[in-house]
Amino acid sequence: MTKFQTPRGTRDFLPQEMARRRNVFRKIRKVYDSYGYGEVCTPAFEDFELLAKKSGPEIEKEIYAFRDKSGRKLGLRFDPTVPICRIVAANPALPRPIKFYYITNMWRYDRPGAGRFREFWQAGVELIGSDRPEADAEILATVYEILKAAGAKNFYFRINSRKVVEAFAKQAGITGKKKADVFRAIDKLDKIGEKGVMREMKSYGIAAKPAEKFMKLIKSGSAPKEELKELEEIKQIARAMGVDNIKIDFSVVRGIDYYTGFVFETIIKGSENLGSVAGGGRYDSLIGLYSGADTPATGYGIGIDRLMEALDNKEDTTPVKTYVIPVTEAVRDKSMETAKKLRKSGISADTDLMGRNLKRQLEYADAAGIPYAVIVGEKELKKGKFVLKDMAKKTQKDMSITQIIKVLGN
Repeated sequence: MTKFQTPRGTRDFLPQEMARRRNVFRKIRKVYDSYGYGEVCTPAFEDFELLAKKSGPEIEKEIYAFRDKSGRKLGLRFDPTVPICRIVAANPALPRPIKFYYITNMWRYDRPGAGRFREFWQAGVELIGSDRPEADAEILATVYEILKAAGAKNFYFRINSRKVVEAFAKQAGITGKKKADVFRAIDKLDKIGEKGVMREMKSYGIAAKPAEKFMKLIKSGSAPKEELKELEEIKQIARAMGVDNIKIDFSVVRGIDYYTGFVFETIIKGSENLGSVAGGGRYDSLIGLYSGADTPATGYGIGIDRLMEALDNKEDTTPVKTYVIPVTEAVRDKSMETAKKLRKSGISADTDLMGRNLKRQLEYADAAGIPYAVIVGEKELKKGKFVLKDMAKKTQKDMSITQIIKVLGN
């Protein structure tokens, strides 16, 4: 018989892992809701023309593109920013600032690696309509609060402005298409090192002298006053919002061409091999490609898969809190009734569906990591009691259903 496996670059998430993920999703939503962002969900696929509007037809090599049964060319979403630009362009009357957030899966035809998959999950925000530094500072603050809430203990932001690297490229005499090539190369500095970046610039046909000058400017620690003032202001406002782990780093450019100003990346110490777990920045010209009118915008994405891999809080999670055990067939209906009462009180409950004996049911609850068992026995029922068993401590006590609900509801 053929042994089927998940397609390359994809995974199955079983209940325990999904419980961990749902816990993180809940914390993310709580932060976004507290800042007044509203959740949006866009189609899994879009017109290929929309997806290629900014990146050009060559993007087809990097995404999942296909034709439907009517011959329409479509592509699976790979970046929520573009569909959200479509929404904004189609709804010009939306009050500013527009504050959207998303938690969704996406697809890229990418080479799988550490924290990198062909189907991946991302959360993020798009803050549209404000060109002020407060907007950029706010998106940093939401990332900060999310990572703290999720359990990341030691992380920092690297911020820069595309205007800075644009100025450096001009000073080095690098213009036109070569400028975009240089930005792509410098974006890999952390991964391939300075020598690797120099080799890549050479492969793009950039002469040694301008490449060396550009690299020297990146490492100099000084930048045009106006752009540096802008970054310092964002940093100051973010600090007032509680974000105190920001470094200005002129090598941060973000590889995507649509960024126009402030950009950032987020590094979790000890998980540097995963790269940035959250990154983004300002893209004031992108919406204009779809609407005809430039609109200030800033935003970012958090790589959920990278975040989950970096978190060291591998807490045990289970989708159910209690396992209701009928000791005999005679109390089966009572156990079903008890499980229903627990659920109505907000306590998740499972019960035996296999006709197992008491010992086997306890073994199952233990193996499944269910923290409590409620044992329904004939003797106890005559006294209006049940046995509440703490599966970890191996202790148990006779209690009424009211007492059990009070204990488990805390």
